[in-house]
Amino acid sequence: MRIVAHTIVRNESRWVYEVMVWDTGSTDNTARIIKSIGNPKISFRQIDITSDETALSHARQQMLNQTNSDWLMILDGDEVWLEESIKKIQGFINNEGQNFDSIVVPTLNCVGDIYHIMPPSAGQYHIAGHVGHYNLRFINLKRISGVHVANPPGQLQSYFDKHGTRIQDRDPNHIAFIDAPYLHMTHLRRSGSREKEMEVFWRQPKLKTELGIRLASSFSFPKCFYFPRPEIVSSPWERRNLLYTLNAAWQTPLKYIKRRIFKQAPYSP
Repeated sequence: MRIVAHTIVRNESRWVYEVMVWDTGSTDNTARIIKSIGNPKISFRQIDITSDETALSHARQQMLNQTNSDWLMILDGDEVWLEESIKKIQGFINNEGQNFDSIVVPTLNCVGDIYHIMPPSAGQYHIAGHVGHYNLRFINLKRISGVHVANPPGQLQSYFDKHGTRIQDRDPNHIAFIDAPYLHMTHLRRSGSREKEMEVFWRQPKLKTELGIRLASSFSFPKCFYFPRPEIVSSPWERRNLLYTLNAAWQTPLKYIKRRIFKQAPYSP
């Protein structure tokens, strides 16, 4: 099976280093980093879009229009995959993928630094009867007709089939849940500077201050973190500072109480 990954980035220089990649107007070193990789399998393009979800959906649709593959992998600039997880997904697609519409995987949402993740109680994604830290990341383009991206009124951007049904709302028996987690940096600073971070219109609300749960000392971080890096690439090993920890120490108990008493309605991405 042929898998193509779609990646849209903007000011992600801390995590973009190591695949149709479209940059939507980065002003930090993101584009420079991607160009420096020099891998023929990476198709890189720079486009200029307005700062709203509709424009982003249009960009994703353009990528779909240029895609000729069996499966689509949705890969954002703040997502870093573990090699074991990729191998597990590849094996599943090659052996059983023809029977499924899509694949959902768990996410390890880093908070403060790469050594800590959000607790299970914070997971509010609702997909095919499952609630937690999950994300739909693979779509079977051969099995589903008319896959397209849209922003219906009152809804967030999503992928739909030709009947207008969201991919995650199709028959749950054809949605595979695979235990193949990836690191999600959505709650961390993603650009090389706070200035550049604030230029991205959807970025500020995603930054979180919380103690989180420390990853086990035996956790195997992605191999790309160990690769030699040019000077323009920040180290992923930077730990949260004392000020962050102190702020997180008083905020975390309040957030735990809020989650227990005022349970949020599940969010369906």
